[in-house]
Amino acid sequence: MPTITHTPRQQPVATALDQLLADAESMARALEDNSREDGKPVDPLALANWRRRLYIISSLLTNASLPPLPPACYLPAFPSCTGKELA
Repeated sequence: MPTITHTPRQQPVATALDQLLADAESMARALEDNSREDGKPVDPLALANWRRRLYIISSLLTNASLPPLPPACYLPAFPSCTGKELA
């Protein structure tokens, strides 16, 4: 298995996130088990809210995996149309 490397700033956050995800998975397994034992599914509104939050987390992690955008260029992308460019 390849070694996962993080920057010094990322390391504590990545370690905490990994633990939170392990805890969340454990809780989801408990909910699944309880719903089977109770014979009653989890409330659909709660499920929709959790899925929405998971989607947001997934989007944030995807954004964190992309290289940073280059600095914005403040030069005009098009001629100013004043006619100066033609002179």
